[in-house]
Amino acid sequence: MEIEALEQLFKTRRSIRKWKSDPVPEQDLVKAIQSACWSPNSGGRQPYHCYLITNPAKIAEIGAAVQEVTDYLASLCKYEEDRAIVEKWQQNSGFFRHAPALIAMTASIYVSISDKLQTDNMDQARVCEINRCRQIASSRIQTVGAFVDHLLLALHALGLGAVWMAGPVQAKQAVEKMLKVGPHEDFVALIPVGYPDEQPAAPSRKPLDQIITFIR
Repeated sequence: MEIEALEQLFKTRRSIRKWKSDPVPEQDLVKAIQSACWSPNSGGRQPYHCYLITNPAKIAEIGAAVQEVTDYLASLCKYEEDRAIVEKWQQNSGFFRHAPALIAMTASIYVSISDKLQTDNMDQARVCEINRCRQIASSRIQTVGAFVDHLLLALHALGLGAVWMAGPVQAKQAVEKMLKVGPHEDFVALIPVGYPDEQPAAPSRKPLDQIITFIR
């Protein structure tokens, strides 16, 4: 593939939040996931798992769980200047309930040799700082991020629209219970999927001189 064709795929993908009611063929979701499995992954572990949800009742149940936590957090708003933003967030947090399908992403919990060395020596200040830095750049979460990026592009190539959501993780325990997620996995992202019923404009991007620093 020439870089121009790849760039066009990148440029035409959108975060879709409105979908037609048409069901999404499961084989298309599986095909997109199969393609995304070729994304970079830490240590070759592929520490991700996809839960495909097409049952409307289950989608509504997940939506209700996320909304309950959103409403609780919104009730904690202390500053009037934040009120309008909080209310808008509260109204929009459950939009994914209208998607024909959801892909819930989990990340496996595993212990690398670096993790083990840190855990065994957390009484040392330098190790604590190393651990703090490592958590900022968790390899398993970066691997899931790379997978989701490839997944969104694959879904787009199949004519489907999706959006990458981290917000639903606020209802992590409830969602994991609904999906019967195992004890060695963490729910880390939700991707609603369907046939797009909107054509949002592309948001502007920063100029390259703001995102590139040359160290020569």
